Amino acid sequence: MPLNRPSPLDPVPPWWKGLRGIAALVLVLALLAGGGFWLLGGDGDGEDRCAEDVPGLVLAGAGDDRECIGVMNETAYAFDPRLNDVTEKIAAENRRVRDQWEKPAAGRTPVPYVKVALLTPMTASDSSVLPIEEIRSSLEGAYTAQCRANACPGLSAVNAIGIHGRTPQIQLVLASEGRNQTHWRPVVERLSGMTGGEHPLVAVAGMGVSVPETQRAADELAKHKIPAIGAVLTATNVGSERLFKVSPSNTDYAKALRKRLDRLPAEQRRGYLVFDSRDDNFVRTMRQAYDEVFADYIDKRRVSFVGTTGPRTEGMPSLFFNAFNNICLTKSELVFWAGRGRDLADLVRSLSSRSQCGHDKPITIVVGSQGAVQQANDVMGLLKDSRITILEASATDTGQWIRGNGAPSGFKPFLQGFRDLKFPDKELSDGYAVMHHDSVLTAVWALRMVTGQTGRETPGVQDVFNQLTNLHDAAVVPAASGDLSFDDASGGWPHNKPVPIIQAPGGAADPGPLYKTQ
Repeated sequence: MPLNRPSPLDPVPPWWKGLRGIAALVLVLALLAGGGFWLLGGDGDGEDRCAEDVPGLVLAGAGDDRECIGVMNETAYAFDPRLNDVTEKIAAENRRVRDQWEKPAAGRTPVPYVKVALLTPMTASDSSVLPIEEIRSSLEGAYTAQCRANACPGLSAVNAIGIHGRTPQIQLVLASEGRNQTHWRPVVERLSGMTGGEHPLVAVAGMGVSVPETQRAADELAKHKIPAIGAVLTATNVGSERLFKVSPSNTDYAKALRKRLDRLPAEQRRGYLVFDSRDDNFVRTMRQAYDEVFADYIDKRRVSFVGTTGPRTEGMPSLFFNAFNNICLTKSELVFWAGRGRDLADLVRSLSSRSQCGHDKPITIVVGSQGAVQQANDVMGLLKDSRITILEASATDTGQWIRGNGAPSGFKPFLQGFRDLKFPDKELSDGYAVMHHDSVLTAVWALRMVTGQTGRETPGVQDVFNQLTNLHDAAVVPAASGDLSFDDASGGWPHNKPVPIIQAPGGAADPGPLYKTQ
């Protein structure tokens, strides 16, 4: 029987039918699922761009969730009007660094440079993982580290980092992953494509906050051998083979608080744990740290609530009816807080009316966090009136350090540089500027260790990772938040990081011995 072969005169079927069409459809769907909109909007007709002259930034999401994500380098883009000043400064410095390579002054040799990315949310909402104020101070701190590394014009010479010379210079690439870090994947893919060439990306700093998306981003960066340095990551279950942190862990926060609270009379150690029930690495591991370190204080006294921060808000958020009743019933004088800073003020408001249930004793709310006290700033008057104190274990105590009280040796040159760059001291109150400065500084310290041994050669991601594990002994990082050490046995956490205790309102008259990470 003859085979049914098509005649040469038969019409050719459309390309989109058959195996080729199926393969093309699968490819398009895969690109869209994995962040392939870079191919659609990054260099296309511009309809998905945040700005026509910034091809590295695109719009993602829909409706009220639509926001600008991607990578900004030499062309400034203010993701929010309140970030305009600092993003302009970073873009200008990035252009100056490029010009020193491409168009050096007469008689000067070209100055090599590499890129360090700051991966973090650059947009915010009332429920986002970071308020816009903390985002702004984060960028200001990172820019201060960049300027100290590059000896920016206008910065005192004494504030340059000065480690192993001043090369390579640093371009600080801003990588916006969305207000709740949900768009991390396409941004990380973009960064992973920047590790080659004459001016490679050698490290990623910042890394947002302790949420599941951070873990996934760190793992994906590690697949591309890119080291990452978290600024304010404290969750003990966020870790990856190439992820380092400049902050204490939640366990360290709990241990520092224990060192302080053990000075209380035994009758005042009856505590109640109030914890956020959401899938959030920070709040989950903070709760676990309290259970491990304060088991004898808390026993079985615990109650949950639903927090308001981030995308995973299910149920009725920020409801403290049960917490109020249980704390009243047990007459607890210590409240262990395992929640985000945005919700702390609502707990204070709830407990301020405890006299109605016969609880007439002072209450201390125990917090392990960076910036929680500042986020509860609008209830400071209520704290005084209702005899409630917040005791916060923190990565920084900028209020005391600015006054010269207990400041680490690296804080003074950082502060002078911050002021040289025309940033006000009030931007330091949440500690995010200090910690993001230290995150970028740690990357710079490691990469300059490489070039100090290899001349003017620019390092690669593997070189920088290797040196990050050698930042100890003679190579301790003189960070603004303390002298930090890292090695291959630290699990990415810093050795010797001070953990100050902040008391609000006021301040502790007798702070006691300072806890440092092991």
